[in-house]
Amino acid sequence: MNSNETIICTGYSRLPDGMAAKNLYGVMGVGFEIDPNTDRILNASCTFVTNMCTDFIKSILSGHDLKEGIEVPIERFEKRYFGLGKKAIISAMKDAYNQYLIYKSMSVSI
Repeated sequence: MNSNETIICTGYSRLPDGMAAKNLYGVMGVGFEIDPNTDRILNASCTFVTNMCTDFIKSILSGHDLKEGIEVPIERFEKRYFGLGKKAIISAMKDAYNQYLIYKSMSVSI
């Protein structure tokens, strides 16, 4: 897939006090780079302070088929992530997924 043909869907949520990311960004942001032909997440990013946590999110989301919803990667994340902002990260993931659904509904009606 040519990267000029992918789409980006992002989601945001408020971070709890005490997270370093809150001081830097104010919100948690999660982004999906999606192949619109297959609905698979090719790449993912988030506004974590550490690369390790960003890579962790990427490993959970990359390759996921969004036609199957977002519940499975969220469940994997919930079982493996133990830190502040868990709810905010999940909320941002759901928001990014909702943006994908909006994109899909717009592309069907065109």
